[in-house]
Amino acid sequence: MHDVHQNVKMHDAQHAFDGFSALMHHLHMDISRFRKAKNLSQRDVAEMIGVDQSTIQRAEALHKSAKMATYLQYASALNLELRDLFSEDVSEVEIDLLRAFRRIPESKRPELLALLRLVQENDPASSEEA
Repeated sequence: MHDVHQNVKMHDAQHAFDGFSALMHHLHMDISRFRKAKNLSQRDVAEMIGVDQSTIQRAEALHKSAKMATYLQYASALNLELRDLFSEDVSEVEIDLLRAFRRIPESKRPELLALLRLVQENDPASSEEA
């Protein structure tokens, strides 16, 4: 590869997530909610993955200097997948439910959904939330 192409690709790679950070702030993504749900401090997570607390602070702030490797390690330390960190405001219980649902054979999923809908229909509290 020519040096010019390598430099262009490196430049593109360095700025590939510039817009991503702004989008995540706009969507009010809060990846710290997973850490807080486990009663962990930034320092705790930092020690778990072998980085400084400031690295976790930047990652949670979605700072443009945060590295993808940090997000991968963060997710792994909290027993999550990377996509979980950047999903909508979803609780850990909802994530567990989705994982369990995905492990169910396709042929059984409609039955489970029917059961869940039946439970929802018979629960007065669930109709108030909707």
